[in-house]
Amino acid sequence: MESFFSSLYVHVPFCIKKCKYCSFYSEPYEKFLESLYVEALVKEIEITKKIDHHIKTIYIGGGTPSCLSIKALEKILSALIENYKIQENVEFSIEVNPSTVSTEKLNLFREFGVNRISIGIQSFFDNELKILGRLHNHKDAFKVLKTVINSGFENVSVDLIYGIPYQTITNFINSIKIATSFSIKHISLYELSIEKGTQLEKDLKKGKINILNENDIEKMYLTVSEYLENKGFQKYEISNFAYKGFECKHNLAYWMRIPYLGLGPSAHSFMFNKRFHNPSNIISYAKIKEKNRTVWIEDYIVTPHDEIKEKIFLGMRMKKGLTIKNPCLIEFFMEFYNEGLIELKDNRVKLTDKGMLVSNEIFVQVISHIENCPVCKQV
Repeated sequence: MESFFSSLYVHVPFCIKKCKYCSFYSEPYEKFLESLYVEALVKEIEITKKIDHHIKTIYIGGGTPSCLSIKALEKILSALIENYKIQENVEFSIEVNPSTVSTEKLNLFREFGVNRISIGIQSFFDNELKILGRLHNHKDAFKVLKTVINSGFENVSVDLIYGIPYQTITNFINSIKIATSFSIKHISLYELSIEKGTQLEKDLKKGKINILNENDIEKMYLTVSEYLENKGFQKYEISNFAYKGFECKHNLAYWMRIPYLGLGPSAHSFMFNKRFHNPSNIISYAKIKEKNRTVWIEDYIVTPHDEIKEKIFLGMRMKKGLTIKNPCLIEFFMEFYNEGLIELKDNRVKLTDKGMLVSNEIFVQVISHIENCPVCKQV
């Protein structure tokens, strides 16, 4: 019998302080809320272990997982290990931030089989970190990298942001050079986006910050992409670079539409040909204990038409692209090909580096075409 899910995501909804750019669900850390969350999470684990599964990847993200207490982390990790059928060579990732991780916590992670650490550095320059509302400084960033590597973790990933207000191309390149001077195997580069409702959006409206122009942002991405590839990092997805064999298997599962289960408040899942999520509220999520059942909120059933759209906008995120057999879509893609935004050969569609910079705009146009084209609607 085919497993219903093989990847597991755990959302930790706490931060010591919310970053100015963050639009993800999180709450200020409080011991009472931590206790409520952990009890509900363990209950959800006990309920969902009954679903057919064989776990190949686990990812604990947030929020800030490393801001949890040792006691809470131990309870969560124990519950995961004791209740789920986990493959021996599982990729087990956890996100940490420089201001909240310690050697004691890293040792605990290793004890429970965590083998991949993702560090939210974002920048090695204090003025940029201040604009983003990060709690750490460049010294903390250096320290956490040394601590993680010295703790014996071989598979280490670093997150960096480009397009920060007042950021220079030189500074961004220097952040990359600093990161690659350590023994890291994976780098995620995220273009800063001003999300609705964030503090950064408020600062922009008040004129406290100015956003960079598109040419500078494009130059940052293209220059650093070339630098990383010359350093031996392979771009395998729009935002992600890795040494061969160190690609994030968990994220690849998302892009390849492999069924996954999300645990914790606001966590999303894809199983049973459905997409659904948990409530984005700890109190609502905690009702799982009294109801003794999941509190999933259904987003939609994935129809064959939805599946086509998902395969295109998820598949095209990956460097290898995807094969398109629909002649109408191939003809539609020719416009992007003529603009140098995609490569098109033997019905294989791939985004170019230039295309990756405007990928969202391309995806919107493709999805709109599929929804409105009489031919594609029949596929």
